[in-house]
Amino acid sequence: MKSKWGQAPHPGTHRRLRSLSPGTRLALLAAAVVAYALAAWAVAPGFYDGIAPPQPYRWVSPPAQFQGSNQQPLSGHQSVKVGSNDKVDPATVFTQDGQAAIAFTPGAFVAPSDRSPVSIDIKPQPVFPNPAGIHLSTNVYCVTSSSPLASGQQVLVTLQYSSQLAAPSDVYVYQDNGPWQKIGNTGTAAPFYISARSGTLGCFAAGYAANAAQTAQGARVSGGQALPIIVALAILVVVLAGIPLAVLRRRGGGEDDEEEAG
Repeated sequence: MKSKWGQAPHPGTHRRLRSLSPGTRLALLAAAVVAYALAAWAVAPGFYDGIAPPQPYRWVSPPAQFQGSNQQPLSGHQSVKVGSNDKVDPATVFTQDGQAAIAFTPGAFVAPSDRSPVSIDIKPQPVFPNPAGIHLSTNVYCVTSSSPLASGQQVLVTLQYSSQLAAPSDVYVYQDNGPWQKIGNTGTAAPFYISARSGTLGCFAAGYAANAAQTAQGARVSGGQALPIIVALAILVVVLAGIPLAVLRRRGGGEDDEEEAG
């Protein structure tokens, strides 16, 4: 008898699988979960990596507790082509350390008349207007482009923040010499990142109202990155736990079919 894949099953395979006790199967499942956790913890995170612990935040001007180990933040640059439809292609432009990014859809920028690529830069900014009444939780990043945003278009701004400090509640922006304006918070699927849509380019930072410090502290995750990892592992356990049950049910159905055929 051949399987549906055209190969005869090995006669001893099902017997070996059935001979495993429930305790052995559970031990194998637990080993798989632990191996996954160790692998996720060991891998250095990329942009939007919500499982591995984030790298230490790079500050332009670090708080006192981070001055000894701080590294300066990096900038980002990308040239975005004009497509065959005469619209600037969609893209995500981010800094080399992944701490700041903008994303946009096709046609978000005005296409140059000579169809030359649009250059976009993201740079950390050491000098900026006083953010009166706002506690900034991140660096300030200025976004510039060789072509303006098209009328009615927006970019999605995403900023990383330190896992060791209070989480920001909103993204803020200023142009030229200010003032700072709140553009909100659209949320993000990755921990320690915050996003917001903006109809203008400028200089961006994440923070919270200075008089709401206690509320912002309440958003802080105790133990840094531990909670997202625990949640991810819990989901993994549920998924993996269902695999043996599905296999057993399928085998049981196959045995019933064989008995009826006999």
